[in-house]
Amino acid sequence: MTSPSPEIAVVGAGIAGASAAYRLSELGLKSRVYEAEGHPGGRMASAVIDHASFDHGAQFFTTRGREFRHVVDAAAADGAVKVWTHGFDAPPDGYERWRGVPDMTALAAWLLSEAGVTVHFDQRVDDLKHLDTSAIVLTPPVPVSLALAQDSNLEPPKKLLTRLRSVEYKRTIAVLFSLEEHPGGVPSHGGMQFVDDPDLAFISDNAAKGVSEAPAVTIHLSNDASLALWNQPDHELTEYAIKHLKAKVGPVVPLGSMVQRWRYAGPVQVLEESAFVWGDRPVIVMAGEAFNGPKVEGAFNSGRHAAEKIAELVS
Repeated sequence: MTSPSPEIAVVGAGIAGASAAYRLSELGLKSRVYEAEGHPGGRMASAVIDHASFDHGAQFFTTRGREFRHVVDAAAADGAVKVWTHGFDAPPDGYERWRGVPDMTALAAWLLSEAGVTVHFDQRVDDLKHLDTSAIVLTPPVPVSLALAQDSNLEPPKKLLTRLRSVEYKRTIAVLFSLEEHPGGVPSHGGMQFVDDPDLAFISDNAAKGVSEAPAVTIHLSNDASLALWNQPDHELTEYAIKHLKAKVGPVVPLGSMVQRWRYAGPVQVLEESAFVWGDRPVIVMAGEAFNGPKVEGAFNSGRHAAEKIAELVS
């Protein structure tokens, strides 16, 4: 990480980072991506328990803007994404919910592959100055990116710092169960979304969804329940989740389980700007889902904007 490189450094291989790398490539700029985990996608995450496969972060995404839809259509043509369902209510609302193929990491992986970038997986960046580049795109959650910038003595100006410190995030606990048999009380598409439920936010039958060949269910606790139970041991969380799963879908027999705590599951409030820019050699551009609208498309648009700002400043 200490050798000189003319490439733009992108920290994070979630949708915002992958989008930034993709757009930089379109603009004729090389980038290099650093990802602390061993896979792309950020909260568009997957897991395996024995022979069961799971999506356990973001369960789907939607498309509204022209740029994002254009990219999604291209990814769909390559088999990286597909329409999962047209709604979770009965009757469905008709609006497309997309998923990755084979799992939710696939869209970020496709963007990075199309960009032709080098991705350093399992590579946590501790000091931005060690990247030795003229520009850096920071895409982790705002508190993580801000702490990294401050630890690197590349703190943003006071006005930006104050606004960044005000960004808060919701928490979500996901509990994953491999099952003896496929659950009987889930709709044929495999998704159950709950609005204003005090206990659960989502149930995903990963086999019905097309992610797993073996019976596999992901349960997202509600934000309120996740906050209240955050520090409880895993065995209590699995007991809580299986109790409420059975209440929603009927009898199930769990074989294995896993608990995932998403500390930064989504911003409580969203900054109006598409990204924040400061500094010179390196130029720092902070992007992600806390900018320009939440969720997957917002993160994509923010990463794209970050790339375009860098192209303006380093050209």
